[in-house]
Amino acid sequence: MFNTSAIQYPKSKLSILALLALNAVIYGFTDTLTSFADALVWVVLLVIYELEANKVGLPLGETAMRHLRSGLIGVIGLVFASYWRDSEWLDVANSLLWFGLIAILETEVRWPDYVRRHPRFFWLATIATFTGLLAMAGVWLARGAWLDGYDAVLWIVAFGFIEVDIFHLLKRKRSV
Repeated sequence: MFNTSAIQYPKSKLSILALLALNAVIYGFTDTLTSFADALVWVVLLVIYELEANKVGLPLGETAMRHLRSGLIGVIGLVFASYWRDSEWLDVANSLLWFGLIAILETEVRWPDYVRRHPRFFWLATIATFTGLLAMAGVWLARGAWLDGYDAVLWIVAFGFIEVDIFHLLKRKRSV
């Protein structure tokens, strides 16, 4: 059974999740169906990673959750193809960075022993990915694309605080 009491959500995490859900709705009303699907699928994927990271009793089995994650990642791939087709190069570059983050997270979930054997590589890869994402947010804000800039910053905060635990990541471990 799905055990929601196992997660002690600070108000900051709940606030970020609420802002992300609102963000998806805003895209639904103000932008394309592709942007709405992109935002919504990412919210669901983030929640799944959070549940798995906190070892919560999931509503589906581990195999079903893996298939669900893979399906969501497939939708994100289709959104990427749409950005590529429409020559939306900032969105393409941003998507590639997020694919990098997904690869890191999937590796942590599926092959944790491998990650433990190569902590320096995964630490550097995560730092490089977040640096690139911050640069993308800066580009959108500099171009006056406020919704895209806000969206980028919100997602960086969401993954940084909810999933990756940015404070823990930034403390360089002795083994790194």
